[in-house]
Amino acid sequence: MAFDGTWKLDRTENYDKFMEVMGVDGKLAAQDNLMTIKQNGKQFSVHESSVFNASDMVFRLEEIHEYSMLGIKLVGIWRRLGLKLEGNFNRKDNKKLLKTEQEIAGGELIQVSLHC
Repeated sequence: MAFDGTWKLDRTENYDKFMEVMGVDGKLAAQDNLMTIKQNGKQFSVHESSVFNASDMVFRLEEIHEYSMLGIKLVGIWRRLGLKLEGNFNRKDNKKLLKTEQEIAGGELIQVSLHC
């Protein structure tokens, strides 16, 4: 399954709670998000953009990496679970666990954000 493409984020389940844990107003951060994903084997390049923010991330499945989301430093790993990608990350400042799942279904990118 390839995640390649440009995806308009229509909705993200639990996004407001996820952004609350991140310390960001979820309604503001969710405006007009676009995500461009390029996959080459286990390597992914992701560009996210909105009126609020733009960011780039490159990662390999099953490898720990660090990145910054809205100015907050995270460390974690992406894994493929069946037809889904699952990300598990910890905030570096307070160690809170943040999870996200992404799946292509019916021509749409479905994203579920969780916090623990």
